[in-house]
Amino acid sequence: MSEEKKVASQPVSHDIHEELQAKKLQLHWLLQITKAINYNFTTKQLLDVYEHVLHSQLKVEKFALLIHEHQWKCSLMYGTDKSFKDIDLTKILGELNKLQKLETEQDLWVKTFDSILPVYHKDQLLAYALVGGLNGSVIKMRNELLAFIHTISNLIVVAIENNHIANERIRQAGIRKELELAAQMQSMLFPVKLPRGNAYEIHATYLPHQEVGGDYYDFIQLNEHEFIFCMADVSGKGIPAALLMSNFQANLHALIKHTDSLSELVRSLNDKVYQSAKGEKFITFFIGRYNSATRELHYVNAGHNPPFLIHDKVVYMLNEGSTGLGMFEQLPFVNPGKVFIPANAVLHCYTDGVTDVENDDEKEYGMDRLREFFTGRTTLHDMEELHRQLVAALSAFRQSRNYTDDITLLSCLFR
Repeated sequence: MSEEKKVASQPVSHDIHEELQAKKLQLHWLLQITKAINYNFTTKQLLDVYEHVLHSQLKVEKFALLIHEHQWKCSLMYGTDKSFKDIDLTKILGELNKLQKLETEQDLWVKTFDSILPVYHKDQLLAYALVGGLNGSVIKMRNELLAFIHTISNLIVVAIENNHIANERIRQAGIRKELELAAQMQSMLFPVKLPRGNAYEIHATYLPHQEVGGDYYDFIQLNEHEFIFCMADVSGKGIPAALLMSNFQANLHALIKHTDSLSELVRSLNDKVYQSAKGEKFITFFIGRYNSATRELHYVNAGHNPPFLIHDKVVYMLNEGSTGLGMFEQLPFVNPGKVFIPANAVLHCYTDGVTDVENDDEKEYGMDRLREFFTGRTTLHDMEELHRQLVAALSAFRQSRNYTDDITLLSCLFR
């Protein structure tokens, strides 16, 4: 071979050697990134590996990774002092997928970079990788480098997306567990058994809107002739409401042993609710104390839906009482009520989940319909069957609409 041919072949061999070395390097770091993903690296660890490969190994001078997580945000950036904090990324990035070359974009933050690489997964746009500082590279090498950056960007972004999905599943599982525990706790608030005897019959129905609600009812036998029953509803829903109601039930059972005065009891309960909720939540509450020997019912209605006392289709609304508990540091007034209970009278307590049921025309079931329902069934002395019929009536009334709140009923037939 002549000297001229040897000299001509040397650059070609050198280029091939450099290309092979570049391919080996890319393969090595592709393997390292794949290992990091398989080892379940955290999002921060993945981004650290990603930045190391781009900056230290591939010599990418400027880079930014914009990921869509509910909204666009910059997850990684180096080589530029440009800040994305004051830029509406959602507005600007909405146009970027239309661009072929960034030289046509006038915004300075985009002109900081040379190339934009959209990252898709199953036709869903997940991210943009903005690359700068490759101007000195040979065009062929530059294009191959961009292709490799695009590949590893897809791997990293999809792995981060999977991390978010996995973390969300863990979070949701934790929430479900908390709800299950709260639901178990709430079920312990209700009495295990309600009386059904010759003197009186009490039946309750509770239909939670969610796993955990803020409704409560109770029955407490005081002595041979006296018992207390109550119903309460806390503002708000979910675990905070259930916790407040659990605390309320514990206070009620503790305080009721130390006073015969419903007014004093309600004032003490208001203090406890206000201390616990700091005025951010309140509880509507109805409590009655019945003496079967005198047939007298003493009660306090603290801002709750007025129960119906019905006898021979005559309806008494039990309104006397006070404001909701926890609204004020001290109750402005407490006006206890007292009524005589005739034989075969029925008392119906309920929460606003009953009257607030709406139909497709956005009309509420309301107190008038509820009153008509009860007065139309004064001869029905089976409280359990009465509740079944009311639930069926509510279900028919709401049509295709869902319930929006817990439904709680407590009825007492005084024989």
